[in-house]
Amino acid sequence: MHRVLVVDAGNTIVKFTAFVDADVQWVIRQEACPEDTNFIPDAIYFASVRSEEQGKALISEIETVYPDSALVVLNSELVECGVKNAYKEPQRLGIDRWLSVVAAHHLIEGDVVVVDAGTAIKVDVVNVNGQHLGGYIVPGLTMMEAALISNTARIRYEENEVGVGVGLPDSTARAVTEGCYEMVLGFLERIHLQYQEYKWVATGGDAQSLLDRLGIPVERQPDLVAIGAKLVGDKYMRINR
Repeated sequence: MHRVLVVDAGNTIVKFTAFVDADVQWVIRQEACPEDTNFIPDAIYFASVRSEEQGKALISEIETVYPDSALVVLNSELVECGVKNAYKEPQRLGIDRWLSVVAAHHLIEGDVVVVDAGTAIKVDVVNVNGQHLGGYIVPGLTMMEAALISNTARIRYEENEVGVGVGLPDSTARAVTEGCYEMVLGFLERIHLQYQEYKWVATGGDAQSLLDRLGIPVERQPDLVAIGAKLVGDKYMRINR
């Protein structure tokens, strides 16, 4: 059995995904490296969109918890696992986006649109030949709301005021939350008009509800980044044995 721990260090939380061979055993979302799992990985694949300083601190913690596990730090490349990066400077494409594109190309036959809706909402397009065509990054729903509130004096509401109503919003809470939602829906709708013949795959906490509202047929893949990391990391391990 080949045991792998994928560490996906996002902007707001770290996602730890344990694989035994190709099967996901468990997923833990927290800041600290999990210690009491009885899972000792043969290899750890590390992907981070955090600052270099934060990344190094997390790597140090991981190496303390798992001193005997091989550690592979993943970076965005020009070509990997049959996918070619659209960026002129490939390393500047966020590793989470890159791994999602690699995973989507291997999981889904044909042209694919990848939607990752978390802290930020990211959309990437990859064709059937593995050519990454590029993509977009916009603020996520929570980030939009926070930016509006932090930059205005009188837009304020309590969490218990947030709810879904009928018709036009008739409270500040609804005006903000539903307004942000409509902005994201409009953004996705415009992309769908251009790529409606493509297959769509969704990851991230808000992706499914957004795409359901638009009526876009979509495949849900909550572990898309981890699957991409496993593909890339396993290839690295095979080459460097």
